[in-house]
Amino acid sequence: MSIAVQCEECFQSYQVKEERAGQTLKCKSCGSKMRVPAVEEELEDLSADYGEPIAQPRKKKAGTSKPKKKKTSSRKSLNISVGGIVKKTFGVLAMALGILILVGAFYALFAGDAADGRRSRPVAGLVMAGVCMSVGKRWLFD
Repeated sequence: MSIAVQCEECFQSYQVKEERAGQTLKCKSCGSKMRVPAVEEELEDLSADYGEPIAQPRKKKAGTSKPKKKKTSSRKSLNISVGGIVKKTFGVLAMALGILILVGAFYALFAGDAADGRRSRPVAGLVMAGVCMSVGKRWLFD
């Protein structure tokens, strides 16, 4: 013979063997603990005190629900097209050229004095380095 047990949290019903009377079990549905009543406690009729039970809505199965919308990422997607690859390649080359021009301009500023004693002013080199690096940055990261 079996004992009818109902979870007090989710109202899931179970049939338990009489040997489990008086023990505490874990509900398979919600995980809360429930006590299996003794055989004489089960026979007690409480319907006069509480009236008709209210049916709880059943949980939907995972497979029958509507498909979830994909989350949109705030990051830009990679541009894998041929034009995107060419743009990234030229961006790297422009950055490298800008760095080379910048190094040359600093060399001319600090060590590139002319033989007749005049100081060099590599303003054009610094401007070109800035232009190349800004163009390279735009091509790489936009």
